[in-house]
Amino acid sequence: MKKSFLLLLLFVISFTSFTQELPFKKIKLSDSVALANQMQQFATQCDTQNLSAIDQFKFQLIRGYYEDALISIKKRIEETPIDQSQYLDVYKYYVEAKLSTNFKETFTKAYSKYVANSNDLQVINLDKFLIVRDPTDYYVNNFNTTYNSIKTEKISQSVAIDLVKKYFLKRVFSETRAIYFDEIKQDHNRRYVVNDSIVIPMKDGAEVSIVLIQRKGHTTAKKSTILVASVYAGTNETSAMLAASKGYNGVISNTRGKRLSKSDIKPLEYEHTDVYEVIDWISKQPWSNQKVAMFGGSYNGFTQWASMKHKVHPALKTIVPMVAVAPGIDYPMENNVLHNYSYSWNFYVANNKFLDFEASNDFNRWNSLKNKWYKTGVAFNKLDSLDGQVNTLWNTYMQHPSYDDYWKKMIPYKQEFAKIDIPILTITGYYDDSQRGAMYYFNEHYKYTKNPNHYLLVGPYDHWTSQTKPQENLRNYKLDNAALINIEEDLIYQWFDYILNGKEKPGILKDKVSFQVMGTNSWMHKPTLKAMTNDTLKFHLSSNKYNDFYALKSKENNSEIKMSIDFRDRENMTNTAYYPWPLEKDNINLNDGLVFISEELKEDVIINGSFFGKLELSINKKDVDYSVIVNQLTPEGTYFHLSYFIGRASYAEDREQRNLLIPNRKTLVSFDNSKLISKKLEKGSRIVVVVNVNKNNNAQINYGTGKDVNIENINDAEIPLQITFTGKSSISLPVWKD
Repeated sequence: MKKSFLLLLLFVISFTSFTQELPFKKIKLSDSVALANQMQQFATQCDTQNLSAIDQFKFQLIRGYYEDALISIKKRIEETPIDQSQYLDVYKYYVEAKLSTNFKETFTKAYSKYVANSNDLQVINLDKFLIVRDPTDYYVNNFNTTYNSIKTEKISQSVAIDLVKKYFLKRVFSETRAIYFDEIKQDHNRRYVVNDSIVIPMKDGAEVSIVLIQRKGHTTAKKSTILVASVYAGTNETSAMLAASKGYNGVISNTRGKRLSKSDIKPLEYEHTDVYEVIDWISKQPWSNQKVAMFGGSYNGFTQWASMKHKVHPALKTIVPMVAVAPGIDYPMENNVLHNYSYSWNFYVANNKFLDFEASNDFNRWNSLKNKWYKTGVAFNKLDSLDGQVNTLWNTYMQHPSYDDYWKKMIPYKQEFAKIDIPILTITGYYDDSQRGAMYYFNEHYKYTKNPNHYLLVGPYDHWTSQTKPQENLRNYKLDNAALINIEEDLIYQWFDYILNGKEKPGILKDKVSFQVMGTNSWMHKPTLKAMTNDTLKFHLSSNKYNDFYALKSKENNSEIKMSIDFRDRENMTNTAYYPWPLEKDNINLNDGLVFISEELKEDVIINGSFFGKLELSINKKDVDYSVIVNQLTPEGTYFHLSYFIGRASYAEDREQRNLLIPNRKTLVSFDNSKLISKKLEKGSRIVVVVNVNKNNNAQINYGTGKDVNIENINDAEIPLQITFTGKSSISLPVWKD
């Protein structure tokens, strides 16, 4: 009884402490001493017993309890894999320096020794985490914005805790960045010979800037060369260093106009000629053995395919395109729906010779812009007018809403794939934003080439982890151990050694198509994409209700399911959950779109591949942008986002030619290029399908007039969209049954 009372008393004290408000008096952020004292006071007053171990450490440091903080951070480092401790090591040396009488000297000596004792890969990762993806400016701005947004004279415990954690990051990184930048860069000079002043001419008179990186002591021997062709000037040096550390020459070529090139910056448009000429230049250098391989992700994956647009250079022996963008296919539009995330990208890559991080990271600007556009209902082609800055590339994109010659000239098209006869390893992820681009290249290569030497590896990765190394969790989902492979540092170079040096093929590539089956801790290997599937689960939409859901039926039926969208309503959005983040959640919005549910699965199955569908519908307009999301409702009652599709009905038959719908006439709209996935669906699971119309602030709004969607505006929304789906509409899931 006494023990229970004591526990209750402690709980009350703890709860009272946690809910207690703290006095807040805003001071000038430029007054670093006063700010440090204020944050120390908050850190001391906050109840932190329920915080994580790493957050406990942060509060120890801000309170000035450096001895305790040092013990905490050393323990955390011992528990953390060495390739994930880059930030933690900065914290440790920071605390040690705070315990000394000369912070700068102590931190510099300790960090210099730490870098010198690290191997090549460790230092490369330090550069990637701390320099290439330098978080300091974000941390500083994040704290300053949060601090300045406080308008009250008291703050809650939760606000104070958030403030202290953000202050910790601002303080540690802003006080150490210049030091570790210098130490890492000095260490590079000790290990590598870097020639970053090469400029080569193109046949049309333009210039391309080149960076050559070689291991010290190995600059004269003829070696194979690993090439990365990129628009992201200044961020790929670590890739070339990795190549040099693996025994190759590392070369970076930047898009014309970037780095030292005096040409105009033209992303996408000239890689189909420029990259070929760069390969030719490499093959003629005294350090080249006339063998060139390429790798890279996203834009750097696109450039590899672009280099083979007209012909494959004899020196190009293999490519490893990861999450490769396909212009006009999945960027800047997906199935002909133009998304606005590419709007800011254009400023990021084209504002200067390197990259405009300030513009790219101005999230307030981009969020305000898309919200203002949505609220006002102006045409999509007025975005840069609202922004107050001309966006030349964006305006060019909008002139090409179909897959026309502007896009076709950038990458191989149809029969041009037939001449590509080198070994290729394509890598993508189930949650990669560019998966459809990567799969476009793979599918077209197989379509036009007889038995190509082309491998595909795909797993539960996103756009970033498909290029590097996945962590244990992806968007709140814990990955199987089998999925945790080191793609960049191990797999890719096993492939290069196999192709260029005659070594053994990577063990994970047991067949042409390798994919990790989520929930089984295993990989499957098949000779083709079609071989991934030996059955299909087919569901038809119906108007029958099952609690809050419509029912998915196994057979066609005479149902009519209606929905109405008022494009004038700018207080609400539709299709806000089509993007898979997080992957698993307790519930979904049953009021956003038409939500259908299947009966329980009678046995375990594996969904393998891209779901496809045929929607029989009629609308009172000439066009509509629609989406289909497929979820698993697990036996435990959680929703897992499996895959999705978004597209424009008028381009369903042909991405190159718009075919408008006839109002109020039934039409069959088919699709078959949703995101590929592989996951075990346990017995007792249900399939939940959400069919929706796209109306939100992330993409064009198709008002259905039949005019160019970019010029439509809210004045075209007088009549709401009325759409009716019939029971002949079906969604088919490709599955594997043992």
